[in-house]
Amino acid sequence: MNSAVLNFGARPFTFSLPARCERQRCSQTLIPVGTKRNLRVHHSIFKNLTELITCRQRGSHLTIPVRLSHSSPSSVSCNALSQADMVVKFSPSIRDMPIVVGLGDPVMDILAIVSAEWLATVTPEPGGCLPVPPEAMAQLLAIASTQSDLVRIPGGSAANVMKGIANIAGNGGAQCRFVGMVGSDETGSEYRCKLAAQGVEPLLLESQSGAPSASAVCLVTPDGQRTMRTCLGASLELRSSAQLSAGWVEGCRLLHAEGYCLYRPQLAREMMAAARERGALVSIDLASFELVRNCKDALLGLLQDGLVDLIFANEEEAITLCQVLDLAPPGSETNDPEACVAAAQRFLLSPQGGRVRVAVTSLGARGCVARGADGEQGASPACRVAVVDTIGAGDFFTAGFLSAYLQGAPLQQCCAVGCAAGAEAVQAVGAELPAAAFDRLRSAMASILATKTTTSGPAAAAAAAAAAAAVAATAAAVAATPVAVGAFV
Repeated sequence: MNSAVLNFGARPFTFSLPARCERQRCSQTLIPVGTKRNLRVHHSIFKNLTELITCRQRGSHLTIPVRLSHSSPSSVSCNALSQADMVVKFSPSIRDMPIVVGLGDPVMDILAIVSAEWLATVTPEPGGCLPVPPEAMAQLLAIASTQSDLVRIPGGSAANVMKGIANIAGNGGAQCRFVGMVGSDETGSEYRCKLAAQGVEPLLLESQSGAPSASAVCLVTPDGQRTMRTCLGASLELRSSAQLSAGWVEGCRLLHAEGYCLYRPQLAREMMAAARERGALVSIDLASFELVRNCKDALLGLLQDGLVDLIFANEEEAITLCQVLDLAPPGSETNDPEACVAAAQRFLLSPQGGRVRVAVTSLGARGCVARGADGEQGASPACRVAVVDTIGAGDFFTAGFLSAYLQGAPLQQCCAVGCAAGAEAVQAVGAELPAAAFDRLRSAMASILATKTTTSGPAAAAAAAAAAAAVAATAAAVAATPVAVGAFV
């Protein structure tokens, strides 16, 4: 448990107190549930929670500066203060979520529906995401347009996560920001406007070099799987946090970085370090199996320096990590997916390895598994829904998981919310969900999180999985389509 550190006169003391949060018009106040040794705590929390953001918080437990008063100064000894053994506890609602910042490339996704046979003429290895130069992108778009109409949706992994968190909260309940760089062009202006319309504050620098805004062609086959090629253009010109205004980190409780930031390790390191200095959590996803291969050293450097708290990977990325680091236990096969995922998570959680708090692996049609450094575990089956495409599904899974985690939910509930969000995403075209999908997600999330107050252990796990499945059943009924296993990556 964390305790509050404060100064009483000239001496510092460690002390904490059970408290409840009460809303009072435009502000909130922590009110002691009880008193001990006639101590009283009063701490105002402004409606945007900026005062709380400087505190370390994981769920309902936080380290918070407080003002101390007592009814009789002479009767409160230094010994009584230093030995106070109570815990400040804050129970946030989704409407009280602090600021979440996303770091990544603002990419305009351009979707094309193609056949598997045609895709084989473009790449021998379907799936994944690789960078291409502007000339190659123009050529690929030209031939893709002969296969289907092209649909433009603003995306980028971290931006998708921010859109997910903002919309799951609903009605401005989450303060989400997205940091990146666009070109001085129509695509950049379009991206900025559409991101703001999703409830995300665009902290987007504008390049003056003439480079175009980033774009990605997403080639989607009939089974819903996607192969992506990106032209990052102006987004690559953001290389250091020194280019940003100092205010980007103000109030930050969580910085979520997409894995592609590892191609610019200085930027990733500086942003993560700045967030950690402010007491914020840092999460990252591994993006693609190619990135795990190409950026192994950059990833290990950040992990071993303790700059990452939560790490997300899909099964393919976890297996690749296991292979490139030779993590498979003696006697096991490196092509055993379950063994590889377990080995990768053990490494990421170990003090000698990744040093993260939580390692999360999505398993496609089999759901997901999460493990904590403290031994906590969570898992959830995937929801059964009709797959349209998987673009952005992994990002929305991450958004669902983080939305629950930021409310202090156990890993079991976080997994269930993540799977419910992923199930909604695979039923939509591109990384954009309709309002009705978020309505269902908010309802499902409330049901999932409610289970933790009434049940525990296997019963809670079953209840959480059932609540996650309920949203998928509702979505399938609305769609009126045959139900199939929905995979998210």
